Amino acid sequence: ICDLDEELCSIVAALSKILPDNEHLKMNFNMKDCIVENYETQITDPTDMASVIRTNIAYAKHKMPFTDLGDGKVVPTLKHKFFEGDLTGGLCLWKDIADLVGIKIPKTVEIILWNQKLVGKEYLVDGGKGWGKDAGDCLLPSKLGLTAKTLEHGIRGVGN
Repeated sequence: ICDLDEELCSIVAALSKILPDNEHLKMNFNMKDCIVENYETQITDPTDMASVIRTNIAYAKHKMPFTDLGDGKVVPTLKHKFFEGDLTGGLCLWKDIADLVGIKIPKTVEIILWNQKLVGKEYLVDGGKGWGKDAGDCLLPSKLGLTAKTLEHGIRGVGN
């Protein structure tokens, strides 16, 4: 989690240099603080990242579905938002923005490559150097024609 936190903060820092007038990018994007801000009343121990996750009552409501293999064996059900939606609309989005601003996020790439094998998809190829055949399932600003300088405008900024 610490590596992902550092990578997210490095993306924001790089964007802040490109878009210095963007007030949103001046906010604290530390993962722990973001979680505490969004779930403040539902966290009983905000001491550190582990306690924030462990004591977040809202997270306790998220149940991981399992598939019964018989003989008392179970495995996580891979056709679930934890393995699919959070990847295509989260980590792949981070990777695309990181590419746009010219920074490396190796832990994020490692997780994407591992996860895509689990769900039978190809979002990244060549060790994370290129987009694969299933990249169209992902939210990728670059595929919408956005650049690092037009990200803050969304698709309204394309062609400007």
